[in-house]
Amino acid sequence: MDSLKEDLMRTKYGDNEAFRRLLDAYSPMINSLVSEFSRSCPTLDISDDLKQEAAIALYFSALSYKEDKGVSFGLYAKICTKNRLTSYVQNTVAKSLSQLISDCVDDCFDDEPIADEKQQPLNLLISKENCDVLKKRIKAELTEYEYRVFMLYADGETPSQISKILGKNAKSVYNTLQRVRMKLRKLV
Repeated sequence: MDSLKEDLMRTKYGDNEAFRRLLDAYSPMINSLVSEFSRSCPTLDISDDLKQEAAIALYFSALSYKEDKGVSFGLYAKICTKNRLTSYVQNTVAKSLSQLISDCVDDCFDDEPIADEKQQPLNLLISKENCDVLKKRIKAELTEYEYRVFMLYADGETPSQISKILGKNAKSVYNTLQRVRMKLRKLV
């Protein structure tokens, strides 16, 4: 039995040292994927998080791999890792965008600036201009209903709360949020 297969088998039985060797052997693949996903989100500093997610994906790949399925472990691990990184990036971008919108909305509609902002009117003006530009871009991308749902979601309302507020069923709100996510990803 070659050493990679042995390390794979030992990892399934909880051998941490075997997993470390497996991690070392697949580090070029992990580094390549992390680099690829880091380039796809240049505004977010998530490369360390991506490395950790990739290592977790490799571990779960080792636990769930079945040799009799006709796929090499390397390919299986790459697919699992890529899927996990894709989910992580999508969730991170969505959270980041939601936080940006929420902060922007708070800044734009706050009638009383905090003390530091009063001392720095230029920063307040720039923040308001950025917020206005962002809101216009989002509003132009979404339908009126989608925009209302998104703004409620950005304010912290849950989909079920939004459905009650708007008098729509929960499935409609969930579907709308999915469309909003897809449209807003194009803006990032």
